[in-house]
Order: sequence, then C-alpha cells, then structure tokens
Amino acid sequence: MEIENSKGLYKVLRVELIGIIVFGGSFPISFLDVYTNKYLPLKDFHYALIILVTFIIAGIIWFGLKHSYISFNDEGSQYIFKYFRITPKFIKPKPKMVKIPKESLYKYTIESSFFGLRKALFLFQKTPKGVVKYPPIFLTTLKNEEIQRLENALK
Repeated sequence: MEIENSKGLYKVLRVELIGIIVFGGSFPISFLDVYTNKYLPLKDFHYALIILVTFIIAGIIWFGLKHSYISFNDEGSQYIFKYFRITPKFIKPKPKMVKIPKESLYKYTIESSFFGLRKALFLFQKTPKGVVKYPPIFLTTLKNEEIQRLENALK
C-alpha cells in the first residue's frame, strides 16, 4: 500500500499564498481614510494594527500545525517513510527517510497536540540494543481516511 499526499502539499501552499495576498492587500488599504467616519470609532492605524496582529496570530497557528509532505510505502519487507516539513522558501527543509523492517517494528503511536489540530506519528523499532524511538512524523496534511489506512498498514 502506498500513501502520498502531494495534493495536501499543494493545498497548504495555496492557503499560504492566499493568506499573503489578503494580508498584502488589506494592510495598505487599512491606512486609507475610508474607515474613519462617525460610525467607526477607531483610527486608521488601529485597523492596520488589528490586521497585523490577526495575521501574526494566524501565522503562528498555521506554522504550529507543522504541515508535512509524507510518502509511505509498505510493499516489500520494510516500511518506508519519506517526509519533510512544508516551510517558507527561505527555510530549506531537510527531506528525511525512515526504513524499518516489518518484523522489527515494536509499536507506533499517533498523538494529538496543539488543541487537537496537530497529529504526530511516533515509530518505535526493536533493535539488539533496545527500543529506538524515531522523531515524530507530522500527519496534519493527511486526511482521516489516509491516517486510518496508515494505521491499518502498521498493525
């Protein structure tokens, strides 16, 4: 079975682009005098400040979800995970790959965090020296059906 979320990757990039366009268009407009009238009590810089704070909070939440590109393949005798974080272009994400032989997978856990919005897969491998815990693979960009298929493949 193979799971690959390139469509999720493009969805994340589109949302980021739309957010930047909306912010880039609304922030300069907020300095115009169209908002200052007797019905709206705030000054123009207050609107700019509200837009800026909203954009910063939305960015923190968006990047806190840790969206990732994920490719999973369980054909053959190994589980193969290829993944990298989706980050802005000036931050170069390092592609990572995990290969675990099927017979040495000890267990896996899927944990939710960040108010239940972020899901992370933790893999544990049994080795002669003990159990190794791999760094998390963030499943935020996967659909629930894909997460369920991944769980079924790892059982």
